[in-house]
Amino acid sequence: MSAASDPGVKDTARVFSAFAAGLRFDDLPASVIETGRMFMADYIAACHAGLRINGKFNAAIREIIGNMTGRPEASVFASPDKLSAEAAAYMNAVYAHGADMDDGNRKAMGHVAAHVMSAVFALAEAMGDRGWADVFTAIIVGYEVYNRLAAMAQPGLVHRGFHSTGTAGAVACAAACAKLMGLDGEGIYDAIAIAAFQASGQIIIAESGQACKPLNPANAARTGIVAAKLAAKGIEGPRRPLESTKGWLHAMTDEVHYEMLEGLGEAYTICESYMKPYPSCRHTHCGIEAAARVREAMAGMGRGVEDIERVELHIYENAIRIAGQIRVPENLDAAKFSIHYSLAVALATGGFTLDDIGRAPTDAIRELISKIELIPDASMENVQSGIRGARLCVTLQGGARLERTVLLPKGDPTNPFTWEDVRRKMEDCLSGTAYSAQGVVDAIRAIRFEEPFEGVCALMAR
Repeated sequence: MSAASDPGVKDTARVFSAFAAGLRFDDLPASVIETGRMFMADYIAACHAGLRINGKFNAAIREIIGNMTGRPEASVFASPDKLSAEAAAYMNAVYAHGADMDDGNRKAMGHVAAHVMSAVFALAEAMGDRGWADVFTAIIVGYEVYNRLAAMAQPGLVHRGFHSTGTAGAVACAAACAKLMGLDGEGIYDAIAIAAFQASGQIIIAESGQACKPLNPANAARTGIVAAKLAAKGIEGPRRPLESTKGWLHAMTDEVHYEMLEGLGEAYTICESYMKPYPSCRHTHCGIEAAARVREAMAGMGRGVEDIERVELHIYENAIRIAGQIRVPENLDAAKFSIHYSLAVALATGGFTLDDIGRAPTDAIRELISKIELIPDASMENVQSGIRGARLCVTLQGGARLERTVLLPKGDPTNPFTWEDVRRKMEDCLSGTAYSAQGVVDAIRAIRFEEPFEGVCALMAR
């Protein structure tokens, strides 16, 4: 359905603002609270992965933001200095998305915590009078608005070249921050409206210049805080900011999937979101897992990668469009968006780690990449069935053929992380810091929601 052609369509911003205004912490099921704890831990891990990987870009942005900030009021990871809420949210979002190891949602085709948690945590710390229950409820609002709004506009949004992490992220952060500030339905509506016309971000950043990709969630986080603060001062935003013929949905897509609003306030989409075990675009993950399984089978046959003659990866077209254009990455930024490279490394080593994206491809990996062919396969993607997978076919010298299919990778709700998986990821991401992965995990699991919120960095220091 075209948003522009149906004058009777809902004002979706009203639907979101009414939901946000009415949501209470006590309304949230225990499963949502437990899942949210796990996603907060994953966010901290992802931030520190980004600190390790995206160093040159991080330093450049930190210098620029440091010169722009106002009074010190919110913490930034790996820094003794505080920044303004807007600047802290911006900087932490840069870190969270820096290694492309942050959480996401398949239907939304983008990432959530990098912008929503960065914005809410920074604003809550700056306000100084919010409790953990307030913070958590605001985060859930952000997840609901982001996941549902982005999914409403997909796949048209990504086909037009937009990045939902930045575009839908700005709207979600505004709703979350307005909720945190205690605004009523009208105030939350204005925050959504003010953010919607500022929303920006293109997915071209997956093709080249990947180090800059974290600017999309960073801009979303900052825009959300500014929009909520303006709404709190009584500033009105445009009416029907999503459905207007000049509105967000009209700009993002020709077909709006209003069915994505079904279950709002009953089923919580944080429980439908995923975590990432590998520091690369999610479209590479099924291939990585399939390659690890093929390698294991080869080892059982007494064969190695030197025996590989041909590699075929059957995968959905959107994966090829976003992460299948770079065969041999020239730097670590490109390595995060190369199906060829991640597949070759996984065949050679059985996995794909933060260290792998930081090293240049060896001659052996280059040779293996030359044998890889990506084959578009529509059967590997089915939104209704939740499938977004890959089938790997490896032909060995002598004609032996190995095949493995992974329809959904590790971290998906159907194949979820456990707390032990989170701890292992945390341990890798916190390597080289003074923090204990187990200590951080324990602190998050021990959060008492009736207690005041002092900041995530304070939580880690417990």
